[in-house]
Amino acid sequence: MARPKTPKLPVNKTLISEVLQRVSNAKTKDEKVFILQEYKSPALTKILLCNFAKSVTFLFPEGKTPFTAAEVPAGISHQMLIKEHRLLEKFIKKTVGGVIYFGCSGTTQPRIQQIKKEQLWIQLLESLHADEAEILDLIKDKKLTDKYKITRQNAIDAFPELGLQNE
Repeated sequence: MARPKTPKLPVNKTLISEVLQRVSNAKTKDEKVFILQEYKSPALTKILLCNFAKSVTFLFPEGKTPFTAAEVPAGISHQMLIKEHRLLEKFIKKTVGGVIYFGCSGTTQPRIQQIKKEQLWIQLLESLHADEAEILDLIKDKKLTDKYKITRQNAIDAFPELGLQNE
């Protein structure tokens, strides 16, 4: 007897780590793209963009961030990346036509001192579920594919509007 399909979870209550695990478990490229599109959210697209865009880099050194992971079950007493993704703008820089811009501010000078950014980064990681904090630590170093079986091409096929194919 065939195993029943796992029911779709509501997008606004689903951890990004759960979505990426579903994508990783999918057998075919088409299934992966379908799941990504099914769970499309600003948080998911931002995670994929930060990981796969060559023009986006984080302002922190490579390696695991020293923080205390939240040890609570999924969905209980922690923030969710689906709501906190807007904070990522504080921690990235984008290179457009040889000019470096910090976050979405459109400025070429950072508005927040580096030490304050690092404190905010650790606070963000500690407020999230451990799996989602791990995702942020992976995308910081562009190593999401080390844990999840998802490719740049999957992201391009699911979300052509991100413009990853042009980089």
